[in-house]
Amino acid sequence: MRVRLGTRTSRLARWQTTFVADWLRAARPELECQVVEISTQGDEIQDRPLPEIGGKGLFTERIEQALRAGTIDAAVHSLKDLPVDESPGLTIAAVLGREEARDALVSRDGCLLSALPAGAVVGTSSTRREAQLRALRPDLTVKAIRGNVETRIAKVERGEYDATVMAGAGLARLGLAGRATEWISVEEFLPAPGQGALAVQCRADDRAVIDVLALIDDKALRRETNAEREFLRCLGGGCAAPVAAFARADGIGSVTLIGRVLSRDGQRVVGVKGEGDDPLELARRLAHQALGAGAGAILARERQPLKGRRVLVTRPREQAWDLCALLSERGAVPVLVPLIRIEPAGESSAVTAALSALRPEDWIIFTSTNAVEHFFGHLADRVLPQRTAAVGPATAEALGAKGIVPAFVPAEHTGAALARGLVALEGGSTAARRFLLPCAVDHSEDATRVLRGAGATVQELPVYRTVAEEPDPEEMAVLSDGIDAVLFLSGSAVRAFRAPEGVLARAVVGCIGPSTAEAAKDAGITVDVMPREHTARARVEALEERFR
Repeated sequence: MRVRLGTRTSRLARWQTTFVADWLRAARPELECQVVEISTQGDEIQDRPLPEIGGKGLFTERIEQALRAGTIDAAVHSLKDLPVDESPGLTIAAVLGREEARDALVSRDGCLLSALPAGAVVGTSSTRREAQLRALRPDLTVKAIRGNVETRIAKVERGEYDATVMAGAGLARLGLAGRATEWISVEEFLPAPGQGALAVQCRADDRAVIDVLALIDDKALRRETNAEREFLRCLGGGCAAPVAAFARADGIGSVTLIGRVLSRDGQRVVGVKGEGDDPLELARRLAHQALGAGAGAILARERQPLKGRRVLVTRPREQAWDLCALLSERGAVPVLVPLIRIEPAGESSAVTAALSALRPEDWIIFTSTNAVEHFFGHLADRVLPQRTAAVGPATAEALGAKGIVPAFVPAEHTGAALARGLVALEGGSTAARRFLLPCAVDHSEDATRVLRGAGATVQELPVYRTVAEEPDPEEMAVLSDGIDAVLFLSGSAVRAFRAPEGVLARAVVGCIGPSTAEAAKDAGITVDVMPREHTARARVEALEERFR
């Protein structure tokens, strides 16, 4: 019998899969195990915090798709990465391998957690770890850190961080246990539900594979992790929720469970502890107890993370209403202080000449509503070619208002995605095409870079410019009341920002894209959030995930 085992591509994931394969072969020596590597979304996006990009199944969805498609027979996961609700058509047929559940601190100067100096920068992408760090050491600076185990250690050694906290099981499995400065006790720093355990998943109707995996299932560990995961499920949390749990089975049928729910800032903590013979009943009882002690209010804030938060919007007033309305809908308090205004740029003759040179098979591409409005201001009665493209729904809607239905809108609403989609659409003809790109003066367009990289001819046509707007003194005075977040949608807005000292000290800073983020960096502003798409909804959701 052959079993194809699906795994993520990291060295740790491959180690875990080899571990499972060895156990399977020990139980059934005649068994043939084949390892199939699958790249996941969580592995591919390394430049943003997990809460910002994640939802359920960040590290598991593509592997589960392969299971359902029949390209693999079983999948090896870190149990903590699996959503607590069973995936349709799949089952966890074996749980095994938890020899280390603790978190470990890796610090550059060999300091223990209690001895790190005030202000030390500690990296983690886990809301649970962030909350417990802030509860134990509110004087530390907690920042997101991404990458595999070795990458995170290297970032500490290079001085990008003073320390990082990570799952101790990963260090141990990679032979890096000696790099841990401190192994933090589970009582002091509760792990994630299922942390350290491996889960082997297969199709729920694949009886032959289920029977094989049953040979390596650790029944005592399954009781423990069932209690931990049921506690999380009853609280309505996902893998990104600030919920921690750890259970121990005593070998004679009883399970002890410790649970903890924290606010992300570490200021509110609800802890519960109990024991019982039925792991699921115990978990439900303690979850109910936690909810009665205030965990519900903490988690409600996590589910509506913008409620009551003051968000500074820097767009021109006439363009800000949709964003402000969406923020209000999510419970935030929009603070509108326009920092820029939009003005036309260029002569109509330049647009006319550019259109005259276009052939029917060439494209006009629009990466913003501003480009649409100001480009059409130059057109008079001229008819556009049929091949127009829009970066996203708002830009497509702006074109629709002009009587143009775009021939292409990418699924992901960024300039780079728009260009990649057009290259894929044109295939080998890309180099023979010309692309007219109405844009801003001093813009930085990812679309241009991608298209030129594919050999296309791109003519950028500046049709508008952003100009710094002097804010009204009364509007600026509002900032003295403090803000929780600010959204910069252009480099010009960043450069025009003049706020009372300290107003950004505790604010989350969001930027629309790399060029705006670069302007923020030049201004000495740390960027916390950069949405994947150029839409109002994506910007708001990115803020929500950051606060969550």
